[in-house]
Amino acid sequence: MELDGIFAKSNIEVVEVEFKGVKISIEICPLSWSKKNQILGRCFTYATDGSISFNYDRYMKEALSELITKAPWGETNHIFLNKINAEFGAILEKLVPKAFDEVKNMDFFEQRPKE
Repeated sequence: MELDGIFAKSNIEVVEVEFKGVKISIEICPLSWSKKNQILGRCFTYATDGSISFNYDRYMKEALSELITKAPWGETNHIFLNKINAEFGAILEKLVPKAFDEVKNMDFFEQRPKE
């Protein structure tokens, strides 16, 4: 049995994004399955009334901070990400894996009946 391909890539990839006609090279390291789940776990809030909310902004910031290992602007952190405009943010957002690819039903967030 061959197990090639089951581990997340630990190698750095260079991707190029374009912003207003300028090509910007960025080094990224793909998120492992576990790292993505850790980030997702930190983005949920569970209220005492049983409701659940998801902080999408936090997910994007934490994922981008992990993904981008080298960029012309220096460290990709929450301070940097809070300062960029919506247009550039939308470009970087495309680098982030979707939070809920496998969720087909939005009832995922509904409260479960109490037993």
